[in-house]
Amino acid sequence: MQKSSSKICGKCGSNYLISDRSLGGKLICVKCGSSSIKTKSFAIVRNKKFIYLILIILVFFIIVIF
Repeated sequence: MQKSSSKICGKCGSNYLISDRSLGGKLICVKCGSSSIKTKSFAIVRNKKFIYLILIILVFFIIVIF
C-alpha cells in the first residue's frame, strides 16, 4: 500500500492506492476498491472549502438578519 502524492480516488477522494497485480498493475483504491483514479488538483480542494465557507457565512447572515 502506497500513499500517492499526485493521484486520488475519483469516488472517495482517498490517496491510499495499490497496484493490483491481478488486474495488470491497475491502480485500485484501498478504502473503497474503485479503479477510478484521478490526478490531484489543489484548486478543486480549495474551491470546495471556499464554497463551504461562503455558504456557512451566508447562512449565518441570513439567520442574523431574520
